[in-house]
Amino acid sequence: MSRRMVRFATIGAGFQTEQSILPSLRFTDLELVAVCDLDEERARVVGSRHGALRTYTDYQKMLASEEIDAVSVVGPPELHHEAGLAVLESGRHLFVEKPPAPDLAKARQIQAAAASRGLQVMVGFMKRHAHAYVRARELSTRPGFGRRTMLRLNYSHVHYASLREHAIFMTVHGLDLARYFMGDVAGGSVAKREIDGNYVIALLVQHEDGGFSQITLSTHEPRVQESVELVGESALIQVTNLTELRYHPRASTWEDVQSTDESMVSLWYPEFAIPIEYTSNHVLQGYAGQLRHFANALAAGEAVSPNIDDGVEAMRLAEALCDAPDGITPLRLRD
Repeated sequence: MSRRMVRFATIGAGFQTEQSILPSLRFTDLELVAVCDLDEERARVVGSRHGALRTYTDYQKMLASEEIDAVSVVGPPELHHEAGLAVLESGRHLFVEKPPAPDLAKARQIQAAAASRGLQVMVGFMKRHAHAYVRARELSTRPGFGRRTMLRLNYSHVHYASLREHAIFMTVHGLDLARYFMGDVAGGSVAKREIDGNYVIALLVQHEDGGFSQITLSTHEPRVQESVELVGESALIQVTNLTELRYHPRASTWEDVQSTDESMVSLWYPEFAIPIEYTSNHVLQGYAGQLRHFANALAAGEAVSPNIDDGVEAMRLAEALCDAPDGITPLRLRD
């Protein structure tokens, strides 16, 4: 029996679509039907390169003309909101890049529109589907790991144009990962300092199940620095830059702590010398996994993850960082 292909179109044919979204379709059951971009030549070139049947410069015309199941919207946050609502109003499921809207209120409009129509909205927090993070989360559910007690996460990078862009374009990845590993945020504190127009931010949050996260978010570091340390009950998982995972199993005695037995640490990293699926950057970074999950969930009638509720929660956290004054203050989440 042949698999059901999900008929798919995209609004926005810029860098992110061409470099990350459309190349990942080969790992999925998404059939690219149409590409829309305001730049007619760009739409034509990108559509031709990735096998689209037709191209458009008007997304309303595309939505009215094509038989499609789902649409991605990838561009500026204003486009995510405006075109995302149009997709939902047309009765199609939506994949929207992060941030799902320019602000929390407009993200909630997408949330409400999807709920009122019974449609799915997946938000592009692709790191939840990154190979190393999927492995890390699975390891953390094994009995030997125990409860997740602490997350230490660094997601820092070079200078950004403004605090708000820092928060909603980049920092939301780290905020969503904290919820992915540790669950919803109950409260916490934020330390924030402006240095020459850019920010150093540190969060200490408590999650609803009692675990804690330490999250560092700076725009004063070279390139992107990304690391995750997930602590259980005397067990530890470390992931560095998506390409190295170390698992330290429970060391319950001082003899274990002092052991030089190499079996006390397990190491995973991609075998780049072998041309297999998981060595693709689209798999390692999570782009392939998120779109495969999107297609499979729609075909099976199951819920997507991360969904628009996750997008709203990430925006609540990001806006709380923007609202916080310099210094150390309580984390105040908007209702």
